[in-house]
Amino acid sequence: MKLCKHLFTVFTVTGLSLTLGACREMPSHPVSGTGNTPPPHQTTSTEDAQFVKKLSELQARHPQQEAQAAIARGERYFLCNAGRSRSVPGLTAEVYAKASQHCATQCLDGVTDALYGEHHAKYLSVALAYSAQWNQVMISACD
Repeated sequence: MKLCKHLFTVFTVTGLSLTLGACREMPSHPVSGTGNTPPPHQTTSTEDAQFVKKLSELQARHPQQEAQAAIARGERYFLCNAGRSRSVPGLTAEVYAKASQHCATQCLDGVTDALYGEHHAKYLSVALAYSAQWNQVMISACD
C-alpha cells in the first residue's frame, strides 16, 4: 500500500512538472514588417541552471538514513510539498494533520511552487520522492 501511495505521489509530481514545464515565456519579436525576426532560441534561466548541481547532490543523498540520524540528534520535522498543501509527501492528510501537532514542517532548498525551468522540474520530482521517504521514517518520531 505504501508503495502504491509513493508511486502515485511520484507520478502526480512528474505529471505536474511536465505540465508546468510546458509553460514558458514567449520570446519577444521585433515589430512586424522589419524583416529582422530573429530565430527562436531557448535560454536557461540562472535560477534553473543552479538546479543541475542541486539535483545531482540530492540524488546522492539517502533520505531514510538521514531522517534516522536527525531523529537521533533530537531533530524532528517533516519535509514539505511544493505549494500550499495540507499534507506532505509520503503521508496521508489525516496522518499528517495529527502528527504535525508534534513536529514542524520544513522545505528542502529549492522546493517552491514557482517553476524556473526544466532542471528545476526534475529537481522537484526527485525532491518529492526524497521527502516522501524522509517523512515515512520521521512519522515514527512524530506520532
